[in-house]
Amino acid sequence: MGITVKSEYALRLIMEIARCGNTSRPSPLSKLVKMTRMIPKEFAEKIMSELRQAGIVKSIRGRYGGYTLNGDPKDITVLDIVRAVDEPEKIKKCAFDIRKCENSEDCVLREAVWERLFEAIEDTLKSVTIQNLIDLCQSKDSTKSEGSEVEESRSKHRR
Repeated sequence: MGITVKSEYALRLIMEIARCGNTSRPSPLSKLVKMTRMIPKEFAEKIMSELRQAGIVKSIRGRYGGYTLNGDPKDITVLDIVRAVDEPEKIKKCAFDIRKCENSEDCVLREAVWERLFEAIEDTLKSVTIQNLIDLCQSKDSTKSEGSEVEESRSKHRR
């Protein structure tokens, strides 16, 4: 299947757990589902289970339980998350069954297109960490708040 919407949902859940930098308290699944809005609860449960099995998150039981990142956000890549829930290797397309292909070593399409595409995607996903996403999120939040402050100031001066 390659990379599916499941990867996007996993990234949204991870970002919600990280809460743009606040990773100190566990996030209950019900809160994660509520904050991400569009992810069905059962699907979120399956994704979180796969992320836990991959060692990306840890679950904490009990009244104040939930999920936390299982490591430093700068050490967790987008590729780690995608691999935990999807099979990015399946982006490599082949019109023929590679096991039966007489020409598999010399296949120009596979070498020139599909393998190069996969390598480019893999390099990109490997180069982005959760910390990068947190930093971007915080940067956007500060830009939004600065923009609203400027707009408020303009409104006051117009009166």
